[in-house]
Amino acid sequence: MDKDSPTDAAEASLEKLKQDSQSLKERIEELRRKTEMPLNSSLGDPAIDAANADGHNDVKDEDE
Repeated sequence: MDKDSPTDAAEASLEKLKQDSQSLKERIEELRRKTEMPLNSSLGDPAIDAANADGHNDVKDEDE
């Protein structure tokens, strides 16, 4: 018989699934890195919040 045995086909399919899985994991990690906040973010920093409490950085409403 010149055809692949069912075991060979299953092993090839399993290898392709492993490669696809690894590729997907790498893509997810890349997208996750793109959306992470920088380490030096001042979000929630009490000193920054106190300095901005007077509203000098607020953007005025467009309809005013």
